[in-house]
Amino acid sequence: MLPQAVSTTLRLVDDPNCSQRELERALETDTAITAKIIRAANSPYYGGSDVTSIGRAIGFLGMTAIRSIVVGIAMQQMMSGKSTSRNLDKVAYWQHSLATAVGSRILGKLRMPAKAEELYCAGMIHDIGLIVFERYIPSQLDECLAQSKATGVPLYLIEMEILGYNHATVGGLLAKKWQMSETIQNAVKYHHEASSDEKTYKTTALVAGANALAHECGFNNSQREGALELDYELASAMDMPMEQIDVIRQVMQAEVAKAQETYKIAA
Repeated sequence: MLPQAVSTTLRLVDDPNCSQRELERALETDTAITAKIIRAANSPYYGGSDVTSIGRAIGFLGMTAIRSIVVGIAMQQMMSGKSTSRNLDKVAYWQHSLATAVGSRILGKLRMPAKAEELYCAGMIHDIGLIVFERYIPSQLDECLAQSKATGVPLYLIEMEILGYNHATVGGLLAKKWQMSETIQNAVKYHHEASSDEKTYKTTALVAGANALAHECGFNNSQREGALELDYELASAMDMPMEQIDVIRQVMQAEVAKAQETYKIAA
């Protein structure tokens, strides 16, 4: 499900002994991904202007930013092709994923700077379980989406009622299969139940908070407006005054608009 160059890149970036040249060689095996990374590096979002090779892109962006871009590209590839679901809006899904990723990075920079890019990746793939459902059980996914939209009950709760499991659990298993860090695995698995994460609660709570803020900003991923909101527990975990949270919402909307241009996503 994950392109070889992507899985190798994710493994190398998490290896403290990995050199830039090793990462460069891994990416050079996939010319399409290499071209997209170079284009992203030269976009207004990342601020480059004369990045012409993957080596220069790695040097300019840094390894952790490369991981973020590669995850975004992989997500695009996984969503390409004709949809088998009638109710999953892939543009809305992508916008919500971007919004959560951007929000996770913002919150990470404010609270856990060393984890900011890792949190961006977790935010980007937090709903990856929905793509698994779209591919393998599209009719059941459509039923869950329809009920969530009609009732306003969060999708993950509807999934538990109908399927007996939800997209967060499936996404967590996929992140584990992809050998992503424990921080990312847990953030994906527990993004609807952050308090259940006994190992990496602080980082998971930031991703869960970003997910709720994305819904509040209108990036609601095919669900009814207001299906998820920032609750007291997550607001407390973020440890920010409400005025600052309001500013974060505004920044998220502006950053998503810029990121959409970087990834060439139709609004």
